[in-house]
Amino acid sequence: MGYDGLLLDHDGVIVTLADRPSLRRAASDAFADAGIAEPTPEEVAAITIGVDATDVTRLGDAYGVDPETLWRHRDDRIAETLRAATRDGRKRPYDDVSALAGVEPPLGIVSNNQTRIVTDVLGHHGLADLFETVRARAPTLASLGRKKPEPDLLHDAMADLGVEAPLYVGDSESDVVAARRAGVDVAFVRRPHNADRSLAAEPTHDVESLHAVVDLL
Repeated sequence: MGYDGLLLDHDGVIVTLADRPSLRRAASDAFADAGIAEPTPEEVAAITIGVDATDVTRLGDAYGVDPETLWRHRDDRIAETLRAATRDGRKRPYDDVSALAGVEPPLGIVSNNQTRIVTDVLGHHGLADLFETVRARAPTLASLGRKKPEPDLLHDAMADLGVEAPLYVGDSESDVVAARRAGVDVAFVRRPHNADRSLAAEPTHDVESLHAVVDLL
């Protein structure tokens, strides 16, 4: 198929996902850091996963807190939580990441997570040298506008690697949509958290492991 690069999502593809309760606690703590004592469970959920900048702005305005400040506390608390999960073994590489060693095309990471988290996790697990670029988020409210399913981060990674026809590997529908918008093929990799998931957007490849991804190259 002539792929000249391999781009991969981070969480759910390279390393396991963090548990939802710990992420919710981090989001709740972020409200407290911003001086908001009793957010509702719905408000905590709104800044935990799949966050939209309009929700952060709405919450900040409702509580008289600068939305940028609220979001900075959120990203700081999430970073703290994921670093702890990495070091105590709850956030660890999937066994099949070993398949990426020796892959000839250049490799890169494209993630909606924060850059500081992705680089910390990769470094802790000795995986940083596998990847020539990491494209992820800054801990700012504006960064939410560049998240997948927008193709911006994919385009940035392609430019970093100097490639035009990479294969992208993801574990969510937003990954599939982002790849389509970027004009590249996408492999949807099945993990325990998405093994039975149905997709409205069809991936180019539907695979069971990173070994199968490497075979596609």
